[in-house]
Amino acid sequence: MQEAAFLHPFAEACYTGPLLDFGRNPILFPCAWVYRQGVLTPWARRRRPALDGDNWWRGHAAAFLRFVNIPPKALLKGRVCQSKREAAYFVVVLHDKRTVVIGVRGTETPEDLITDGLCRECAFTMEDLDGLVNSEQLPATTRERVISTFPHYGHGGIVESARELFMQLNGENTSSGRLGFLSTLLGEGSECHGYKVRLVGHSLGGAVATVLGMMLYGKYPSVHVYAYGPLPCVDFVIAEACSHFVTTIICNDEFSSRLSINSILRLRSAAISALSDNSPADTAMIQKLARRILHVNRYHDNGPDDGIIQGYADHTRTADTTVPNERQISHQIPLCNTELDLHNTQNGFFRYNGSSASIDEHLSYEGISSGHDMQIIPLDGADSGFEGHQTSYREIPVEPPEMFLAGLIVHIVRQRRSLFPLWKCWSIQETEPPYKAVLAKRENFRDIVVTPYMFTDHLPWRCHFAMQKIVEAQTPMRRAHSDPPVQQHLV
Repeated sequence: MQEAAFLHPFAEACYTGPLLDFGRNPILFPCAWVYRQGVLTPWARRRRPALDGDNWWRGHAAAFLRFVNIPPKALLKGRVCQSKREAAYFVVVLHDKRTVVIGVRGTETPEDLITDGLCRECAFTMEDLDGLVNSEQLPATTRERVISTFPHYGHGGIVESARELFMQLNGENTSSGRLGFLSTLLGEGSECHGYKVRLVGHSLGGAVATVLGMMLYGKYPSVHVYAYGPLPCVDFVIAEACSHFVTTIICNDEFSSRLSINSILRLRSAAISALSDNSPADTAMIQKLARRILHVNRYHDNGPDDGIIQGYADHTRTADTTVPNERQISHQIPLCNTELDLHNTQNGFFRYNGSSASIDEHLSYEGISSGHDMQIIPLDGADSGFEGHQTSYREIPVEPPEMFLAGLIVHIVRQRRSLFPLWKCWSIQETEPPYKAVLAKRENFRDIVVTPYMFTDHLPWRCHFAMQKIVEAQTPMRRAHSDPPVQQHLV
């Protein structure tokens, strides 16, 4: 927790635009942003490092340096202007800590919102998982499980951003013999040889840093990722495998760590069920309103306890078509090339025990009666009973793969105030810290929690304040006891 609290300002400093200042200073944010951008000190322009996409007076570099209070020579590389599926980042060297810090910015620009919105599942390649499969730092059972459960999936926009950032930081040209930036910085004989590598990021930046750390872990065993309020971005097996080098910190009820396609679908179903059960309005009016606003179909009329596969025969259509040739399916993106088995729901999707199949990602909404994502699965296996006939395609509602938070999850929980009278609980309030850190199961963050603090808890300074309070509460305990004082709780 101490290292996480120390590195959090580097993740927060990546927000070099006006968004951070607007949140902290709603009235005087233009003055605060101009001051942090270094507009009032243009003569210091040449001393600031030149970042990719920075303005003329190198204001984004000045804002980052001013927030974390480090000298300009400590900032080696960075990018502040990016397109969709790219991430802004900063590379800092702390010689006194013998640490290289890579900070990835969260959502601040419209391009970042596009990356957030590209939330369809994306299959990891073996190159992406090289750090998990070939790293000797991980247990053999973990590596075998990753291989045996292949393929694995992640958040599409986050995976693409991490791949592009990996090429920016560690892309090597084997033909010309050119080494990547990190290989040159951390290689044998360089000034940073033997330094630790720490990746930090808040929100979207934390999720990108998680996937990037997974890619770098095989080449740099000293990599550790601190993700503050990230988005769920990998499947369950990969999330468990990253527990050795990823620490995910969640502040109370923040919404981002529970935000995924499946959680939104479950929230929508719960809202429709609650509306139809508790509202005194006419049922037909409720159904009409639901279909118009939320695109709800007859699937929701069965009740909240119906599963996705249950009753699909009554709510799907069967269309007999011929098998398309390779040219006709050139626009399709194969999401699964292995044998599918409908009885196996590993990684959150359904498999069919027959011939290999490809799944069309670009189904139009017309003709689809289900509110869930629809994927076409060919039922032309040996057991399908359609031999000698045209291949039949059936639209089966398939739930997208469930995304989970990666690594070791530390949940910062706000302590509830005592209900005793003030004169009886003064002594208790003085000893109990306002926050406590507990280890949490990743399954607890599959659903969105609607509370008054779900958005304000996501603000980066809220998380930093909570971590500082926890560290301050642990300091007297360390002095009083010689053994490690942190007592973890499993919830």
